[in-house]
Amino acid sequence: MREICKVCHMTSAHRQLDDRIYIKECRSLASAGYKTYIVAIGEKNDISNVEIIGCGYSNNRFERMTSFSKNVYLKAKELACDVYHIHDPELLPYGVKLKKAGKKVIFDSHEDVPAQIMDKEWLPRSLRFVISKLYKMYETYAVGKFDAVVAATPHIAEQFQGRCQKVVTVNNYPCLDDIKFHEKSFAERESIICYAGGISEMRGERIMTEAMQEVDGLLILAGDSENVSPPPRTKYVGRISRQEVNELYGRSRAGFVIYQPAKNHFEAQPIKLFEFMAAGLPMVASDFPLWKKIVEENNCGICVNPTDVDAVRKACIELLNNPERSQQLGRNGRKAVLEKYNWANEEKKLLALYNFL
Repeated sequence: MREICKVCHMTSAHRQLDDRIYIKECRSLASAGYKTYIVAIGEKNDISNVEIIGCGYSNNRFERMTSFSKNVYLKAKELACDVYHIHDPELLPYGVKLKKAGKKVIFDSHEDVPAQIMDKEWLPRSLRFVISKLYKMYETYAVGKFDAVVAATPHIAEQFQGRCQKVVTVNNYPCLDDIKFHEKSFAERESIICYAGGISEMRGERIMTEAMQEVDGLLILAGDSENVSPPPRTKYVGRISRQEVNELYGRSRAGFVIYQPAKNHFEAQPIKLFEFMAAGLPMVASDFPLWKKIVEENNCGICVNPTDVDAVRKACIELLNNPERSQQLGRNGRKAVLEKYNWANEEKKLLALYNFL
C-alpha cells in the first residue's frame, strides 16, 4: 500500500475549473487518494476534495508570463508537495527549480507548442520561426530534467520521444458523467446547430455564421465573443455552465467543429468533437486527415473543407433537414465514446504514471 502523497497542479494560463486540469486529472487523483491542489488564477476555492489556491489575476499576456507565473510558483512551492504537475510553457523554468529541490515534476503538454507558436497572430510573422526553435530548445532542456511528460494527443507524445525520460499519452476524452446523452427525437427538436467553446476566426466563427445565411435553421454560439451585432440566423449566448451546455446539446440537431487550417490544428483532437459524440450529436467537422479518420470510421458526422462556405452550408442543410439520419449518426458517435473515447480509459494511464513515480 503506497503512502498517500501531496500533488500540486500549476497553471498560469488556464481557469481553475479547467476541463482537463480540474474536471479530469485532479478529480481523478483526489478520488484515488492523493491530496490534490491546484494553484491557478482567481481566489481560493475548495471543491470535490481538490483544494484550489488562488493567485489573484493578471492584467495582460506579458504579466501572466512573468510576474504572475512566478507568483504561481511561489504559492505552489509553499505547499511542499511531492509531485508538481505543470500545465503551461511559461512554468517550465519553475519546474526546473522544483526538480533541483528534489521534487517529482511532470509537464502536461496540452498543445504542440512549437507548432502553435508558428500560428500566433500576436507574434510578428518574421520572428515566429526563430521563437519556435528557441522555445523547443529550452523545452527539450527542461523536460530532459523532469520525471515525465503527459501529452494530450499521440501526435504531441511523438514530439517528445527521445527528449524526456518518460512520455505518456493521456487523451483529453470526455467524462461520461459530465456530458448528458439525450434520447429526445431529433424530429421533435428545433433546427439548431450549435458550438460551445472559444469563439474566433481560427475556430471558424466567420465560416459558421456565413454558412447559416441561407439555411433554414439557427446557429447558437456559446462562449466569449467580441461580436456585438450577430448576423441573421445566429445567436450568441455568451459563456454558459456545463448544465446549460448539456441543455443546448439536447435542443440541437448537430454541432460545429470547423477549425481553420493551422499547423497546430491538423493533428489536434478537439474536445468538442468527442463531446458531440458523447451527447449523441452528429457534427460538421473540418476534413483534416485525423479528424476525418475519426468521424468517418465511426460514421458520426460530415467532414468538409473548413474554408469552403458552400460545402459547410450543404452539410448543415443535410444534417438539419434529415433528423432520422442525423440521430443515427449521433448514436454511432455515442457508441464510439462508450467503447473507446472516454476519460475512464485515460484515467487509468494517468494513475499508472503517478504510481510509477
